[in-house]
Amino acid sequence: MRAVAGILVALGFLVCATAAVAAGSPSAATPPVETAKAAVGVTPESMLGEPYMLTWEKDARFKGRRPFQTVLHSMGGQARKVEKFSQPRTPSQETAFIIKAESYLDEAGGALDEGDFTLAEDRIKTVTRMTAVNLVTESAREKMAAISADLANVQKRFGDMRARASLRQALELAGRMQAYFDNDRHGEVVGLYQDILQLDNEEGLRNPEVARTAAALLTKCAALSKRAQIHIDFSQMELKVDAVSCFPKGRSFAIVSGEVIGEGGAVAPELTVTCVAGKEVTFDFKGEKIALELEQ
Repeated sequence: MRAVAGILVALGFLVCATAAVAAGSPSAATPPVETAKAAVGVTPESMLGEPYMLTWEKDARFKGRRPFQTVLHSMGGQARKVEKFSQPRTPSQETAFIIKAESYLDEAGGALDEGDFTLAEDRIKTVTRMTAVNLVTESAREKMAAISADLANVQKRFGDMRARASLRQALELAGRMQAYFDNDRHGEVVGLYQDILQLDNEEGLRNPEVARTAAALLTKCAALSKRAQIHIDFSQMELKVDAVSCFPKGRSFAIVSGEVIGEGGAVAPELTVTCVAGKEVTFDFKGEKIALELEQ
C-alpha cells in the first residue's frame, strides 16, 4: 500500500525548526534561518536525504562524546566525583572558599566553551550549593553575591544550550519521521513523534530560547503523526480490490472486498472511493488519500 499524494510538510517544518538551532542567539541583523543553516552546516534537503546527517559528530568539539541531550537525561556519560566542601569557620577559610567557588565557576564557563556539558553541569550545581552557605565576613558575602550574579549568567547560557540541543534532536527525529512516512513505515512515524514529545518540557522545547520555533515544529510533527495513524487504521481494515471497471467518460467501479462500489460511493464510515484508474483504487479515509492496487 502506498499513498497517492505525497506530503510537502517536511521542508516546511525543517526550515521553521532550523531557526533556533544556531550555537548562539542570532543577531537582529541576520536572518534567523540563514544563521541557523550556517551554524548547523546542513540544508533541510540534506536532512531529508540522510536523517542522521545532523549529529554532534559533525562538530570537532563533540567528537567522541555522547549527545548533549543524553547527558542531560542522565542516561550515559562518565560519572564524576561529587565535589564536597565544609562550612568555612574563619575569615581565612572564607577567603579560600570564595576562591574555590570562583574557580569552579570559571571551570563551568570553560567547559561550556569546550562542549564538556557534564563537567559544566557538575560545576554549576556545585557553585549553586556553595552560594547557599552562610558567610560571616562582609567582604566574603559581597564577593559571593558577585559570584551568584555571574552564576545566573552561566546558568542562563547552559539552559539556552540545553534547549537548542533539544531542538537539534527534535529536528533529527522530525527528518526521520518524514523519511519513514515516505516509505510507508507508519508505525515508526508514530513512535518517533512520541520521542519528540519527551523533549517538550520546560528545560527543552518550551524554553523561551526555542519555544516559538519548537511550537511550529511540534504542530507539523503532530499532523504527520496523525496522518500516519490514519494509514495504520486503514491497513487494519484489510480491504482488497478484487476487480476494477474503468469508464473514462463515465463513472468507474471497483469490487472492494466483494462489494461493488462506484466512484464517490461509501465503503464504510469516513471511507469513500474517490478514483478508479488503471489497476488502482484511491480511497478517501478521514481526509487522507490512500491507494490500493488490484489484487493479483
